[in-house]
Amino acid sequence: MTGTQSLTPSYGSQDIGQELNERQIKRMHKRLRELTFLHETSQLVSASLDLDSVLQSLMTQVRDYFQVEAASVALLDEKTGNLTFRVAVGGGAAEVTGLRLDGGVGIAGWVVQTGRSAIVPEARSDERFYAGVDERTGLYTRALLAVPVKIEGHPIGVIEILNPASGTFDRDAQRLLLATADLAAAAIRNAELYERVRQAERRYENLFNNSADPIIVLDLDGKVLDLNQQVIEMLGRPREELNGADFCSTFGIDRRTCQMLIQKAQEGHRPSLEIQIPSGDEVHILETHMAKIDYGEQEAIQWIGHDVSERATLERMREDLTHMIVHDLRNPLGSIMSSLQLILAAFVEQDDTVPVTKLVRIAMRSGHKLYRLIDSLLDMGRLEAGETELKKTFLSAESLVQEAIEQVQPLALNRAQTLTTQISPGLPKVLADGELIVRVLTNLLDNAVKYTPKEGLITLSVEKAGEDLLLSVSDTGHGIPPESRQRVFDRFARLEGAKGLTGSGLGLSFCKVAIEAHGGRIWVESELGHGSTFHFTLPLEVG
Repeated sequence: MTGTQSLTPSYGSQDIGQELNERQIKRMHKRLRELTFLHETSQLVSASLDLDSVLQSLMTQVRDYFQVEAASVALLDEKTGNLTFRVAVGGGAAEVTGLRLDGGVGIAGWVVQTGRSAIVPEARSDERFYAGVDERTGLYTRALLAVPVKIEGHPIGVIEILNPASGTFDRDAQRLLLATADLAAAAIRNAELYERVRQAERRYENLFNNSADPIIVLDLDGKVLDLNQQVIEMLGRPREELNGADFCSTFGIDRRTCQMLIQKAQEGHRPSLEIQIPSGDEVHILETHMAKIDYGEQEAIQWIGHDVSERATLERMREDLTHMIVHDLRNPLGSIMSSLQLILAAFVEQDDTVPVTKLVRIAMRSGHKLYRLIDSLLDMGRLEAGETELKKTFLSAESLVQEAIEQVQPLALNRAQTLTTQISPGLPKVLADGELIVRVLTNLLDNAVKYTPKEGLITLSVEKAGEDLLLSVSDTGHGIPPESRQRVFDRFARLEGAKGLTGSGLGLSFCKVAIEAHGGRIWVESELGHGSTFHFTLPLEVG
């Protein structure tokens, strides 16, 4: 025989691959659930410094996640060596809470003594099992998982969970409960530190009263028990009037919402709410948190507010920037695309009547406008941070003016405006970054064209003023209200009431940053109905 080749068909290879994928997905889902549980647990244990409240919430979460009949935490009294069940949830919780066991008794005692975990599939078959707890509670323990709670490697307590819905515990459950015990240990350590802080009452009072954030202590009914100086200054009301006042009414918080927050704080959560507080001519936006605390011999709610007005303003500015930038980019892009389409159609159809040269100039002006906007965005941050090195050279006023006028002249002609210059004779050269200064002049001239009616007059003048070169752009527009004359230099600020006029609000802000980077200053003089004049100076240096 010449030999035969035996081929074994690969039955069900696709099914096997699918099964492997499904197993992998299940493992991923399980891991994701575990991570979510640990994340939520870590937030829970850091939400309050009241140990009983944290452990109560923690055990409730453990019971729900592991789907067990009961869960408890017992802590070790190092002086007596006894275990005391600090918190219990589920079956027999009331009878178990506060129960004390002699050291080493039961599986819990063994775990604390050895510092090792215990998975017990059949509790009553385990010689370490102590039936006294079942007899007291009426609970019948079948399966049990107990893990030590350690601080710096030393067992200080034990977490027990009983009778899972699945019937048994596995190594994954043990690993996850150990991680939970670590979080519980952190909560216990935090509580110990908190007790030390309470003993230093004078120090705490000093920190309380001098905190930069407003802090109020409430009773469980929402009445003000105590408050710091920051609250008094923020509300502008005397301490005697605020003490004993209703918190919800004082801050104008919806009654139902306010009571719900207080209730959550009582339950050991740390609810948060953003509120607005009028203070004089300003409105403060506060990000507030509540937490239950021990206040003397009673439980109380601590309310802390953090002023996020600046952050809220920045977020609004960021949103405004997005809208404005999109608008400012689309307009010149649209002009460029329209011009190119008309030019293309003229070439394809060989139409000599289309003003190709004019269309190219329109596209070029629009492209230059895009460059100016993008350069302003990039350079402002760099100039403010001092990251841009100015490329200074000695320049004549005439060259700066001429270059700026050439860029803006077509816009003025389209509006039938007169653009003139007044340059004092014999001016010395100025040491400056020519590109930046031309952009400043172009921005000022562009604004003047935009806010000046048709057939208006715009004047660019340059003269020597002491040790500075003074450059001014005047227009015959509507003028700027007094309350807006400083704000116009803020980033993203735009004048209201200018119908049909849009812009990113970056032009004048860029001018301010660029001029200050040269050691100069910029300001505006204006009279409503009679136009505005923007001035800026550049220090003169000997060449």
